Amino acid sequence: MIRPAETRDINRIVVLGKEMHQEGLYKDIRFDSQKFVSTISYCMREGFAWVGEKDGLVVCGMLAGIQEYFFSTEKLTNDFGLFVSKDYRKSRLALLLIKQYVNWAKQMGVSEITMGSTNGHQGSGLKKFLEKSLGFECVGEIYKLRN
Repeated sequence: MIRPAETRDINRIVVLGKEMHQEGLYKDIRFDSQKFVSTISYCMREGFAWVGEKDGLVVCGMLAGIQEYFFSTEKLTNDFGLFVSKDYRKSRLALLLIKQYVNWAKQMGVSEITMGSTNGHQGSGLKKFLEKSLGFECVGEIYKLRN
């Protein structure tokens, strides 16, 4: 089951976020739980904050926000993260969360819905999942230079 995130879910979302953080490219950058809680709270108030439950336990969550293009007053949405517990990564919950995100974004009247992965988990599976299952188009690339 998926549903909007509630205050009671924040600690569990933080646990899932830390788990994802430790597995990816950002693990050498300090994880600030207070900053993350602030982001979750912001998304609950003004953006997209949903969770997926299995047997009453929150096992995944997704956060996103809306902003204007830097060159226009039209708006787009970007996901901040999709956090899925290791044991549930093959479940349908992530698919349901992304579909809900797309529906929410359309209701918000954005011009563009974006999703991506910059934490090192991207691969052919993610590309296929987003393109074939959900209709996203892969555009551009992201390059990083660590200091």
